[in-house]
Amino acid sequence: MSEPVFPLLILMPGMDGSGLLYQPLGEKLQQLELPFVIEPLNPHQDKWAYIEYLEQKYPAQPLVLVAESYAGHIATLMAIRGNLDIQKIVLMATFLETPTKLTQLEKLLPTSLIQKPPLPNLLLGKALFGKNSSQELLDLFFQAMDDVSSEQLSERIRDMRHLTAPTEQLSIPALYIQASDDWLVPARNYQPFKKVFTHLGFSQLNGSHLIAQTQPRQCAFLIESFVKKA
Repeated sequence: MSEPVFPLLILMPGMDGSGLLYQPLGEKLQQLELPFVIEPLNPHQDKWAYIEYLEQKYPAQPLVLVAESYAGHIATLMAIRGNLDIQKIVLMATFLETPTKLTQLEKLLPTSLIQKPPLPNLLLGKALFGKNSSQELLDLFFQAMDDVSSEQLSERIRDMRHLTAPTEQLSIPALYIQASDDWLVPARNYQPFKKVFTHLGFSQLNGSHLIAQTQPRQCAFLIESFVKKA
């Protein structure tokens, strides 16, 4: 019997928009021989231009959208639009509504403090990656922040402040991966997805908000299992 053919995984990055932070997960997916491509957000004017670009690039190809953080609501919007053959969606540490009041800080503090937080590397690593912090992950974070402009970050944070969950329902199978110690996207952000996706699985992994970076092996196994599931 021949091996099942996997749809193409589209990895959609979070607020940094660079796709660079997907490097650890990409390595694990490659080891599992899962076909994937990272589609950065930064080259596009805004999320709507990004959506239209993806719709034009993959008009008839079976897809699984893998979306972390800021990209979760974008993947959901794409599914609602119905212009692509989206077979499944993986949602990692993400949200459909304003995730936290921390988004209000953008009005008070310069965005440069997000790109280059004034913290020693040890403290910054713990804040971003928890106990799984490493210099390699910190270097990836700095590279990602260098790739995005302060204007792009500000626009995305403003967008987050005004997000409301869609009223449509989707029958596309979805999997929500929650980080156990996520102070950027608290656990309550899972609830709106339950109202939108009628077939929604759930898994929690130990770690910080950047769960695809700190637990790439476990995320890859969950994705593989979910995609293979009939």
